[in-house]
Amino acid sequence: MLGACMSLILTAASSVASPIIERIPILQPVRIAYIKTAPAYRGTNVAWKVFAYTIDEANNAYAKVGDTLTGSGDSVQVLLIKYAGQYSYYKIFASSGAERDSIELQVFSKGSMQKYLYKSPWFPSKPIAVYCYLPASFSPSTQQVVVMHGIDRNAYSYGLAWTPFASANGWMVIAPEFIAADWTSDAYGLGNMFTGSSGSGSLNSKEKWTFSLVSDIQRTLVRGFGIRDTMYTLWGHSAGGQFVHRMMLFAYDPMIRRAIAANPGWYTAPDSTIVYPWGVKHPFLAITRQDLLAYVARDLIIMRGTGDTLRDSDLNVEALSDAQGLNRYQRAGYFFQKGNNVSPSCRWLLLDVVGSGHEYQKMAAAAGAYLQGMTPVKEDAKADAVPQHMGSYPNPFNASTNIVFTVTKSARTTVAVYNILGEKILTLVDDVLSPGVYRRKFDGDAFGNGMYFCRIQSGQESSVIKLLLLK
Repeated sequence: MLGACMSLILTAASSVASPIIERIPILQPVRIAYIKTAPAYRGTNVAWKVFAYTIDEANNAYAKVGDTLTGSGDSVQVLLIKYAGQYSYYKIFASSGAERDSIELQVFSKGSMQKYLYKSPWFPSKPIAVYCYLPASFSPSTQQVVVMHGIDRNAYSYGLAWTPFASANGWMVIAPEFIAADWTSDAYGLGNMFTGSSGSGSLNSKEKWTFSLVSDIQRTLVRGFGIRDTMYTLWGHSAGGQFVHRMMLFAYDPMIRRAIAANPGWYTAPDSTIVYPWGVKHPFLAITRQDLLAYVARDLIIMRGTGDTLRDSDLNVEALSDAQGLNRYQRAGYFFQKGNNVSPSCRWLLLDVVGSGHEYQKMAAAAGAYLQGMTPVKEDAKADAVPQHMGSYPNPFNASTNIVFTVTKSARTTVAVYNILGEKILTLVDDVLSPGVYRRKFDGDAFGNGMYFCRIQSGQESSVIKLLLLK
């Protein structure tokens, strides 16, 4: 019974010469859906049947849900429900005379992490669980961040770390999980490019690279939900950061708006004199100088925690890894310099996250804050009534920037700078000031590249601006 049901799930809707049902995205958020007939069948006698069923996410147990709904006319109204811990499906049938048609919908809740099961034709026995988060404001224009987990293969937890940002900014989170039982460390962190480990064996066809699977997962969900914005942000931490920077080189996806590699343990440098996987020297890899120039021209951000300096048990300590530095912090600097060695026009950014070690939660929060600086955020309606009291120039800045602020009436006034984790790092003003316009200099020489926040509090009024330090 289960095998037949799974076959039903993965089979395309039955086709007719002229579809009876007007097509809608096959992945749907919880809602009341009005399923309509196609224009050619409007006003005809169309009979409807709706069948709902679930499959347990843990043990694949199949269950019918309620009674079959029937109706007739130009449309049928269906309450789409997502059952907790269950893949939830609705099969909708329409008939008109001898013609038959059907569509199948899978339903997802908003505001919580849930699973989608992706099945590649190249690996039918290795389905990939994909954890998804739909914001309350989910719509066809929703942006997406694809989140790559670390060595613990904990995609759910990684995706969860992104939900505060996703909820506040209306983004969708897509977090595929490459379990160790199906995907070795090479198959994951090195993209399954080779049949053996560390570049041994033969080169797999590109369709079998896990880099390609991630691109297809994103495409599948975008098509399934009917999302118009097909571009996405790619973020990974630790082993996921390794995945990200290698995908940007070996299997670049033009739909990636930007990529962020956070705290990788070691790198594949854009250097043809260094043997793969520490460099790109390999008899089966025809990486040219033009390829490397294209690589360093892409929007790749390397984020490193300033406290990620431990040589822990998960750190690769092979000789060629230690040649990149003795810890993750040093190795990020090495990789960034290798990119700049390829071209002085390298577009990569190296951003330090002060106060973070090898902690994916803090690095996700830092990445979210960075993205928030370039993402329009819906403000509270009352915010328009509060005048802006502060600005900065230049911004982004190198070394120093001027903070200009206005005090409207005599009051105790504080102006302070915070790092991306919300920790105060510097107080520029703490005094009773008279009404007027003031200027203070923020010197970033002692701080690393990255996003900072400057906050003014004057009496009952406050304002915050973002500062981007790029040395």
